[in-house]
Amino acid sequence: MLARTAVTILAREKGKYVGVVIGVAMSLLLVLLQFGFFLGFQRDITIVGDSFDADLWVSQRTLEAFDYVSHFDDLSRMQMLGDEDVLTATGIIADWARFRRMTDGATESGYLVGIEFADGVKVSLGTDPSLDLASVLGVPGNLLVDEKHLDRIAPKAAEGMGLEVFGLHANVAGTMKGKKLFSTACLLVTDMENARRFLKSPANRVSFIAVKCRPGADVAAVQARLQAGLPEQRVWTSREFHDLTQNYWIRLTGIGPVLLLSAGLAALVGFLTVFLSFSQLTAEKMPVYAAMKAMGASTAELSGIALLQIGVVFGLGCLIALAGLMVSLAVLAHTTISIVLTPGIAMLGVLFMASCSVAAGMRALLRLAKLEPAEAFRA
Repeated sequence: MLARTAVTILAREKGKYVGVVIGVAMSLLLVLLQFGFFLGFQRDITIVGDSFDADLWVSQRTLEAFDYVSHFDDLSRMQMLGDEDVLTATGIIADWARFRRMTDGATESGYLVGIEFADGVKVSLGTDPSLDLASVLGVPGNLLVDEKHLDRIAPKAAEGMGLEVFGLHANVAGTMKGKKLFSTACLLVTDMENARRFLKSPANRVSFIAVKCRPGADVAAVQARLQAGLPEQRVWTSREFHDLTQNYWIRLTGIGPVLLLSAGLAALVGFLTVFLSFSQLTAEKMPVYAAMKAMGASTAELSGIALLQIGVVFGLGCLIALAGLMVSLAVLAHTTISIVLTPGIAMLGVLFMASCSVAAGMRALLRLAKLEPAEAFRA
C-alpha cells in the first residue's frame, strides 16, 4: 500500500520529479568528474617517479620537485652498491628538451628521461609486456612516447617518420600507456646512453639514482647510512620523494588548490541541489500528508511514503549519472585530459549524495512527526 501510494504520487507529478532526478544526476556527475580531474592531476604530477619499484631515491642536495633537476657524478652509485642492504641502484638522467617533428618542422616541448635498464630496479612504463626495453631502447635514437601524444609527436611514425631531439634524429620505437605528464610537455623515455647523447651530457652524469633494498632490510637504517656517506646528495625514501613533488605542485602553486576548490564547490552545489530539492518537494506535499493523517494514516506510514519517494528519485538519478559518467570517460579517453575514477571513488560519490538525500529525508520526517491533520485545510 505504501509503495503504491508513493508511486502514484510520483506518476501524477512526474514533471516535478523528473526535474529532481535530473538535478540529482547532474550533481552526482559533476562531483565525480571534478574529483576525478583533481585525482588525475595528482597522479600525473609524480607519474615518472612512481613508475619505479624503488625504496630510496638519491638526488642533488637541494631539490624542489622531480621536474627541476641538476646532474651529479654517478660515482655515488658505486658507493651505494657497496652497502650490504642495497640490492641494486639505477641511474636516471632527466631534463627538459625541445624536439622537432620531421613531418612539418614544428617544435614541441618534451621531458626526456633516460634509464639504465640493465641495473635491476623494475620500472613500469605501460608498454607491451613482450617488449624488451633494454634491447629496443639500446638502439641509437630509439625512444618511447605516451600513446596519447603519439600523433602530436610523430603523426607518421608508423611510416618511418621520426623526430629530432636537439638536432639529433630519433625514432618512436614504442608507446607507453598511462604515462602522460600533468603539463603539456610530452614524456620521452629512452635508455641512458641515448639520453646523454641527446642532452650532450657527460658519461658520468645522472639526475637521480633509484635504489632497491634487499628484502627484509631496514629502509630507514639504509637511508641513514647512505646519507652519511653522501653528504653532497640527498637520500629520500620513496614516500618522501613522492610527497616532495606532490607538495610542490599542489601547495606551492595555484594549480592544485584551484582543482581541489572546484571539486569542493561541486560537492557543495550537489549537496544544496539534492537537499533543497527533496526538502521543497516534501514541503509541497504537507497538505496531502495532513489529509492522509486525518484519514488515519500514521506518522510511520507517511514517513515511509516520503522516504520511498526520495529513494526512487535518488536511485534513478544515480543510474543516469553513472550512464553519463561512462559516456564522459569514453570521450575523455580519446583526449589528453587526465581523470582518475575507481569504483571505490564512484561509490564514495554515491554515498555522499545519499547522505545529502538522507539529510533531506530526516528534515522531512521531523516535519511529518509534528504535522497536524488540520494542515490539510490550510491554503
